[in-house]
Amino acid sequence: MYSSSPHFSWFNNRLSALRFSLPVKREAHEGDRRRPLSISLEASRMFKWRERVPHLEEVPSFLELPIMLNGLNNRVDFFTEFGSLLGIRGEVIYVEVKPLGSFINEVDRITVITTKGQYYFVLKTFSSWGLLKWFPLWIASYARANFSVNGKSRLKNELRARAILEKVGVRTPQVYCYDMKRMKALYEFVEGENLDEKVKAARRDENMDDIEDVYEKVGLEIAKIHSSGYILGDCKPANVIQSSSRELYYVDLEQARSGNQRLSGWDVCEFLMFTGRFFLLPKKVGILCEAFLRGYLREGDKKVLREAASIKMSQPFMGLVSPIIIQSIRSMMLEYAE
Repeated sequence: MYSSSPHFSWFNNRLSALRFSLPVKREAHEGDRRRPLSISLEASRMFKWRERVPHLEEVPSFLELPIMLNGLNNRVDFFTEFGSLLGIRGEVIYVEVKPLGSFINEVDRITVITTKGQYYFVLKTFSSWGLLKWFPLWIASYARANFSVNGKSRLKNELRARAILEKVGVRTPQVYCYDMKRMKALYEFVEGENLDEKVKAARRDENMDDIEDVYEKVGLEIAKIHSSGYILGDCKPANVIQSSSRELYYVDLEQARSGNQRLSGWDVCEFLMFTGRFFLLPKKVGILCEAFLRGYLREGDKKVLREAASIKMSQPFMGLVSPIIIQSIRSMMLEYAE
């Protein structure tokens, strides 16, 4: 899905409040919520439980643990100490951190090498550098999507969204822990290919049945999200990964939040326009867009498609997508909205 950087601050600075999600260890502590996890005597004294039930607009309950991670030795110590929480087996030998994607994305892949194999994680930072990514689009689409550019808000959005999407049966990578103060989170690494790459490959293929089926499923799942009263905000093919087992995972949920018909329309319009930017002629993009719209209408509202087809929704994509493609996609959305 989604780093060896000597400048990466998460491993070189003190984390004052690292929080671990609980599902991994829930079975071991059924009926005994106040029993500390058996990590070490010193560490277990630092655990604090939050006993509230998460609501729609709250970040899920997490376990709080102060800890220091300085240099490579303590990196190894960290994954040795908390390996059982992260599903790591064997003695930790080495921890490698490498950038994943562009610099602006601030995403790193962590490889933990042990005597029993290799384990992969994703470390994501939600700092002010993210303004380079979000601010131009926020300006372009202020009247449509109202993007969050603050790092802490984006991290909260992402943590909250995972819990909501899980309820409607949509897969997201597991969040193992997060540091709200430094705006970082550690995730499960999903091995697979994002839909951007699949669409680029589909341009050269005559048979598009495989990617067509994927697009129909994405349309259905996004409709389920919208029907639950939630939107993704940054809904584009690059943020959907098809795993090696052909399951779909939704990533980069930092703009997800409670939505309405207008914001749901933005999701649909953005997804289809970002698909259309790879094409110069309408034929193949039409196959993908129609598959998405068929899937969407299995549980979605036609009013959302009418909103998505409005001129104001497509305006931010002028210059990114061919005018012929924009008009073709808008016409398809209006046709399916009838």
